[in-house]
Amino acid sequence: MRRLALVSLMMLGACASQTDLNLLYKRGQKAARAEDWATAMKDLEEFGASACKGAKPDRRCREATLTVARARLHTGSPAGAWAAFDHALALPPHDGDDAVREELARAQEAVTDKLKQSADHGPVLIRYRDEMPDEYNLRSVTVSIDFVPVVTRDKNAADLHSPEFVQLYAGPLTAGQHVLVIEAVHNCKTGQTVPCARSELHRAWSFESAGRAPTTLELRGYADAGDEGQPAKATAAMTKR
Repeated sequence: MRRLALVSLMMLGACASQTDLNLLYKRGQKAARAEDWATAMKDLEEFGASACKGAKPDRRCREATLTVARARLHTGSPAGAWAAFDHALALPPHDGDDAVREELARAQEAVTDKLKQSADHGPVLIRYRDEMPDEYNLRSVTVSIDFVPVVTRDKNAADLHSPEFVQLYAGPLTAGQHVLVIEAVHNCKTGQTVPCARSELHRAWSFESAGRAPTTLELRGYADAGDEGQPAKATAAMTKR
């Protein structure tokens, strides 16, 4: 009897969680239609944090991400808008990709134009650590800042599979909003008994640097667990220090 009650409580919790997600999505989209961009971003970013992770994102994630991108553009954050448009292109359905690419191009132009307005510079340090499961072997890593590659690591890339962060880049950067993109390729090691599939990772983030103040960005490549019998899915996270 106690076990049945516990299962019932768990089911109620799951339903409440889905109800909350539905509320966040509807409220965020309604706010966007009213051009209440702050509310739209708050609700839809919260929706995305819960519903759009892992191998099976909610079917509404693409539209939520596009709305967040447009809200960021309206509120003067073109770098954040670019990262969101870029993420939306990875989400289904893909029948509207050409239109999203046009919005992505406009956001990229806005990022470049806004950086031209700043004369200050500050040092930026990028560190990376590969945390993929042992059945994977890192073949290459490319890091770009503001659409220009600053790091390409293919020889000895597997050395980045380390318990410690490894410095990939250090250099001056214009103060302001920036876009950071990482692309990584993992192959499967031979002789593995667990599911594995070649992976090509692409992730983008926005960050802000201050003039004369150092900025440290730590990138982690890791994996979301796949469904039973399916290989782990590569992903990445960025932390600004």
